[in-house]
Amino acid sequence: MKLFELQRYYSWIIDRFHLSTQVYQMINRGRDYNFSWLEDRLLPLGFHVILCTRSAESMAEAREQRLKVSGNPSQYGNLQRFVDEQELFRTMIKHSKLPWTEIDVSDNNILRAVGAITDWMISVGGLWAKEPAKAP
Repeated sequence: MKLFELQRYYSWIIDRFHLSTQVYQMINRGRDYNFSWLEDRLLPLGFHVILCTRSAESMAEAREQRLKVSGNPSQYGNLQRFVDEQELFRTMIKHSKLPWTEIDVSDNNILRAVGAITDWMISVGGLWAKEPAKAP
């Protein structure tokens, strides 16, 4: 967190951050970690969350693509696990303090998804740094 605060004008793309940790811990350890302290520090830095999801019907095709590059193909044996995990992500993100949006990538159209993300970031002012609040 300190690195983000020290480099506040950098652009960061972070894959699988605190929400992934929460989802993993809930599913695999039955623990519910509270990361509100982290979001309280990320919010003034302008962090946003993009949740990329896909329809349950598109999971099998996505698995076929992942199997081509996966070092652990057995993890894709139970697609319902991914559907359930995605629903937990949806639940978790609704409680986030950070601005967020969900982008459906079921069609595997990367250009459309990138365009949707860019349009959303522009619409919420997420592409420009905000000056830190001045101390009173």
